[in-house]
Amino acid sequence: MKNKMLTSAISTATRLAPRFANEDGELIFDFLAAKFPDLASDACDLITRKVCINATAGSSARNWDALASDLLVEITPWGDLSA
Repeated sequence: MKNKMLTSAISTATRLAPRFANEDGELIFDFLAAKFPDLASDACDLITRKVCINATAGSSARNWDALASDLLVEITPWGDLSA
């Protein structure tokens, strides 16, 4: 269940980032926190920061699938992601 929530949160953030990252990255964080209330704020913050950085990276941006995979690998070992 934890991985499904985490995967959904990352997927949601990567979908929202191109539209909101430039000026409203906080909206992404707030949306993730509301949609995934069991997601720890540290995980929510890391996801938001990484997708916003990627969305504003221009030509040096990474492929969204690769970024999502790396986030999943980075956060999964944290264990219980409950707030």
